Amino acid sequence: TKLFSGGGAAKLHFDWFDLPPQLDEETRLSRLTAWILMAQAEGRLYSLRLPGQEIPEAQGDGHLRACLKALALYGEAKR
Repeated sequence: TKLFSGGGAAKLHFDWFDLPPQLDEETRLSRLTAWILMAQAEGRLYSLRLPGQEIPEAQGDGHLRACLKALALYGEAKR
């Protein structure tokens, strides 16, 4: 889900819990990944919230790596 705040460039908040409940885990991860890549390409501020993990709003290559790593490793603890 993209939530926009007023003034200046919109800040994007990508939240696992705001996605439709009927989506399976893989679809949720794919959708969040696509949104993060688009936000990064546009130079936007964005945050990511997953079950048990929250990455605060930021931008840049390090932030992108942190978000993509969190998405890639999601569910590893369950295995």
